Amino acid sequence: MSEPLVLALVCDAVVGAELAAGFEEEGVPVTVAIARGAPLILAREAAKTAALGIGIGADGARLVLVLAASPAAPYLEADAGRARLFGSNAARIAAHRPLALG
Repeated sequence: MSEPLVLALVCDAVVGAELAAGFEEEGVPVTVAIARGAPLILAREAAKTAALGIGIGADGARLVLVLAASPAAPYLEADAGRARLFGSNAARIAAHRPLALG
């Protein structure tokens, strides 16, 4: 199997589903996998694997997006309750489109 364009490692399946829905709305593929760990650590691991170098980590409270080129600090963060909008904005980053406000 080829490496995913964008990889999301999430602790909560509901958050993962909402995140994936945001990506789908933007027409950008994402691979969501269940994993355990802190969001920032998961995002760093995901960014190492993703073809575009975009990794997302999430638990039931927090979402974090990290770029492989700059993994020290999150590029984007949000509350897990905003997973769908976060997914949309993460997809827009991958597609080089402006972020949605909200």
